[in-house]
Amino acid sequence: MRQHSEQLISDMFKLILLLSIGVAIGYGYGWKDAQLHEKNIAERFVDGIGGDSKANMRSDADALTRSVVGK
Repeated sequence: MRQHSEQLISDMFKLILLLSIGVAIGYGYGWKDAQLHEKNIAERFVDGIGGDSKANMRSDADALTRSVVGK
């Protein structure tokens, strides 16, 4: 039983260590990216999804209805 609890503590320590390293690397990457770009990475990703056809898409249902009905 003691060996099992020692193994569990060892595994938890490894997990916490890996997560801490990942957070530190991600924070550094985000900081450098923020210094280079005005928009954050999520906004730039969303802007790039639509591509060239993004301007042709309309999401204003009221304006679309008015144009079809003519009011």
